[in-house]
Amino acid sequence: MIKKRRWLTFMLAMIPGVGHLYLGFKKQGLQFMIGASLCIMFIPSEPMIFPFALAALWFYQLFDALQKAAWMKITAAEHERMMFHPDSFGEPWTMGMSAMPGYPHEDVNPAWVGIGCVVAGFLMLVISAFPTLWRMLIEINIGTILLSLGLIAYGLKMLRNNTRA
Repeated sequence: MIKKRRWLTFMLAMIPGVGHLYLGFKKQGLQFMIGASLCIMFIPSEPMIFPFALAALWFYQLFDALQKAAWMKITAAEHERMMFHPDSFGEPWTMGMSAMPGYPHEDVNPAWVGIGCVVAGFLMLVISAFPTLWRMLIEINIGTILLSLGLIAYGLKMLRNNTRA
C-alpha cells in the first residue's frame, strides 16, 4: 500500500475532487469535480443558492479527503504491522484496539446520477430557450419551493428507511 501524504492531500483538495483523485478515489473525485462545475455554471441563474451549495460542497470534500487520508495512514500502519509481525496480533501492538475495519465506500446509485442529469438539463433548457418563463419562475421563488420540496422528500425518505424507530 502506497502511503499518501496528508499535507499534499490538503493542498490538492483545494480544488474540488483532486484530493480524492490523489488518494485513489477516482469516482468520488470526479463526482466532486462535476458537482463544483455545475454549481459554478448555475451561480448566474440562482446567485442566492449556488454559491452556498458550492461552499458546502467544497468544505465537505476537503474534510472528507483529509479523513480518508488519515484512514489510509492508519490502515497502512496496520498492514505493515501484520506483514512484519504476523504472530504478534494483540497486545501490545494493537494497544487494546480491534483490527481496523474496511473503509465504508458509499456507491452512488446510477438512478440518482441520471435524475440529476435530467433535472440539470431541463433547468438549462428552460433558462436558455424560455427566458421569460424562467423570469416568471424566479419571481414566484421556484428555487426555494423546489429546494423545500426536495428537503421534505429526502427527510421523509430518511424517516421511512430508519430501522431504529
